[in-house]
Amino acid sequence: MTDVRLEPMTGDQYEPWRAEAEAHYARSVAASGRSARDAARAAAAKYAELLPDEFATPGHHFWYAYDRARRVGFLWVKVTDDTAFVYNVAVEPDLRRRGYGRAIMLAAERWCQDNALTRIGLHVFAHNTGARALYEQLGFIETGRNLAKDL
Repeated sequence: MTDVRLEPMTGDQYEPWRAEAEAHYARSVAASGRSARDAARAAAAKYAELLPDEFATPGHHFWYAYDRARRVGFLWVKVTDDTAFVYNVAVEPDLRRRGYGRAIMLAAERWCQDNALTRIGLHVFAHNTGARALYEQLGFIETGRNLAKDL
């Protein structure tokens, strides 16, 4: 099984990560049926809301995931009380479907357990069938559902 280690991002690493993460989120919003322009606006508003103090926003943790010396992905988690919420997790595009997503999520679970957290949650876009399957295999259960209809 693939194993990874999580290393906290530095402030210098955060800035380029943040720009790409917001752009990726906008693409996911657009893939869910919104125009690219509306998706970009929604992503900018969501990131500004979630990270008002950017890298220093209390409760937020940012890591890069490594397999030995190679960076394979990243993880962003917010902790509230005894619960972690995964806001973003990704594997480098050229390394997908090799077990790194699972390894990053298992590393997140270990970090949560090491920090006395008792629950981990996340949101996954409906169109992301691969991620949905992975989370179900890892024991995540659906706790809600958003629906939309274009008019």
